[in-house]
Amino acid sequence: MRKALKFVCALLSLLIALLVVSCIRTFLLTVSRSAAPTPCHRNESQGYITSEDAWPRFKKALQFRTVSNAPHVYNRKDLQEFVTFLLQSYPQVFQSPHVRRDIINEYSLLISVSGKNRSLTPYLLAAHLDVVPVVQEEWTHDGFGAEEEDDGSMVYARGAIDDKSNVIAQLEALSFLISKGIQPQRGFFLAFGHDEEVGGHDGAARIAEELWKRGIHDLDFVLDEGLTVLKDLFQGLPNNIAGIGVTEKGSLHLNLSVHSEGGHSSMPPKQTSIGILSAALAKLEANQHDIIFDEMTHNFVESISLDMPFPLNVVTSNLWLFKPLVARALAKGVSESMVRTTTAVTMFQGGLKPNVIPPTAWAVINHRIHPKQTIAEIIDRNRAVVNDKRVTITPLPGSYNAHPVSPHHPKKDRPYRLIRDTLLQIYPNVVTAPLPLVANTDTKHYLSFSKHVFRHNPIVLDVKTELHRIHGRDERLSKANLESAINFYYHLMMNADSDEHPDKSHSHSSEL
Repeated sequence: MRKALKFVCALLSLLIALLVVSCIRTFLLTVSRSAAPTPCHRNESQGYITSEDAWPRFKKALQFRTVSNAPHVYNRKDLQEFVTFLLQSYPQVFQSPHVRRDIINEYSLLISVSGKNRSLTPYLLAAHLDVVPVVQEEWTHDGFGAEEEDDGSMVYARGAIDDKSNVIAQLEALSFLISKGIQPQRGFFLAFGHDEEVGGHDGAARIAEELWKRGIHDLDFVLDEGLTVLKDLFQGLPNNIAGIGVTEKGSLHLNLSVHSEGGHSSMPPKQTSIGILSAALAKLEANQHDIIFDEMTHNFVESISLDMPFPLNVVTSNLWLFKPLVARALAKGVSESMVRTTTAVTMFQGGLKPNVIPPTAWAVINHRIHPKQTIAEIIDRNRAVVNDKRVTITPLPGSYNAHPVSPHHPKKDRPYRLIRDTLLQIYPNVVTAPLPLVANTDTKHYLSFSKHVFRHNPIVLDVKTELHRIHGRDERLSKANLESAINFYYHLMMNADSDEHPDKSHSHSSEL
């Protein structure tokens, strides 16, 4: 009895000591945090751009029906008119001696900005001109009408978020830079593909070919659309999260099929093709892929840890002790896709008539592949889980592995730090964090140019009320969001000239 009591007391003492150490460590990490960059304010005389002039141009851009329906199938007339509109709307940009513009493959636009210091490796900002179709009967606004709220604070149209806001914001930022008589030290490119929504093979892929032909084989970094500043992503975190996409998850479509003799329903076999297939699908859904707590997830948790309320800040900032607990928490809800390959049954077909045993049944499963896994590994695991030779598993066309994870240590990796600190200048109270992007972008065509490839859209979206509008009904963007995006790109262009902290590369005027 005494030995058991001593053991319990020793265990309690150890737990208390670990908790005390964790609390002390959390406190020390909190007080030693690096100072955030100086925020950019609306009343700066030289360093802030209002959206008043940009807003009409943005609304006009939204009215071009630049729809992509399938590979090589897009609205060529509106794309051509949209490119013409952009060339006419930014005369300061396209008449500058430091700017070269090329129309690639008829409808894509490549803008080259020469830098003063040719020894600095240029970077690339990407966006796309095309949009997904509109099912008008599902909308309460004209999908291409660019209709405003009564107070003029919001505009509704396809492409408002994805992705004409980035096209206009980048051009507005560059126009402002040129209007100030500034030629950047580091050159850069704006790359606007015209078929991103259907793979980018006629647009971004051809832009990449053009850069390669010019001898541009290395880019300092690539930044394309992607994660936004998310409001109310995690319960308990008081700040918005600015997710910086450091990779894209892969995608695998698998066809599962069963073939049997069929026959009359009055003489059924022990299992029909539907029953066999259903059992296989049930096994896959019941046996989800393992949790993967890799470096990216570790860095994500560390990034948000000190902004969490007590005691969550103690738990998340001491992964050496609480990692298993945090991993299980992340594997639930919206964060599940971050830590594992996901499984979704998306299609099912079987049966001909109510009284006929179906000879064939098939289903399609979509896996979003974690960067630590491959297509081959997922297929092998599925076959092992199903463990039924009657079920044929076949990969469908269009599958691809995850992108490489870009270096994203905030102290060691300058390109990531550059984007992070620029975001903090525009959104001083956000928490920046590396995350995987589950959607797909044109970055796949630029992966050979740089190991620093990022995906972010510098606007704020409410997870509950706005995130579903991307590719959905009543897509919209606020004037405040457009203004923030313009200033993000302008400050990024300024900050990219230096290897220093943004406060040293881009000074801010005193308040007026």
